[in-house]
Amino acid sequence: MTGCSPLLLLMSGYLSVYTGGATGIGAATVRILANAGANVIFGDVNKDAAEKLTSELNSKDVTFLPTDVTNYADNLKLFRTAIDKYGRVDHGIPCAGIIEKGKWFDPTLTIDSKELEQPETEAVIRVNLIGVLYFTRIATVFLRHNKKSGEDKSVCLIASAAGFRESPGLPTYQATKHAVLGLMRSLRKVIYPREGTRINAVCPGVTDTDMTAAIINDFRKSGQAINSADDVAKVVVGLLTKDDWNGKAVYVEDSNGWEIEDGIVRTMPDWLGKEPTERMMRHLKQISSGAAWEIK
Repeated sequence: MTGCSPLLLLMSGYLSVYTGGATGIGAATVRILANAGANVIFGDVNKDAAEKLTSELNSKDVTFLPTDVTNYADNLKLFRTAIDKYGRVDHGIPCAGIIEKGKWFDPTLTIDSKELEQPETEAVIRVNLIGVLYFTRIATVFLRHNKKSGEDKSVCLIASAAGFRESPGLPTYQATKHAVLGLMRSLRKVIYPREGTRINAVCPGVTDTDMTAAIINDFRKSGQAINSADDVAKVVVGLLTKDDWNGKAVYVEDSNGWEIEDGIVRTMPDWLGKEPTERMMRHLKQISSGAAWEIK
């Protein structure tokens, strides 16, 4: 798929709840939604950037709340504010994310290194995974609240190309993005059949944001394709409007998008083998509702 032009969007009047909306991909998405006539409640820890964005947009239908996504109550407040102000939630996008600093698997570490005592990457796990779990759990409840027959509701997770291929040097970040993609896969055959809420994921390649500042110039010099934040945001909004898509993951590079989930399933007999694929599909059918795992 390709990114959707704001002129073609069908988002006017719909309410989206967003985290990480002050900068980068998040801010680009908030701009597109606002310019398409959508209502947006967004949260971020970067109050200065968020207030600058809301001032720029100058819209009564864009609301910012200071939000720490690792705080469950902050996530909940976003949705309660949406209900109080608009009486509905149509789409949820947990975009807040950070990248690790330093080297978790530092080859200079020894058994006597003081750094060995400090779990320096815990913040990455809390923001990129725990925050997404908090948001998505709450979102599913508010999306089904007062849902009328035929209404389209969705969650769009922000994973990464690091969610399905190796990213040397980013072990913790990559682990969290694999987990985000796993969350989408776990929920797609549960919440959509049960309550009509779609869930999809966007997997951006290298994108020109503050997060990639350390590598972006080398990518440019080598002629690699680089996303702008707008490139990714258009695909995010495209997934919100694509009401017949559920359980999809779209890899984004240089303003283009490629869906990867259908190809993984279609080619499974080739890379896994026919017999184990058939066995796996039988197993999946047995537990497809997820109810078997529920502990009373």
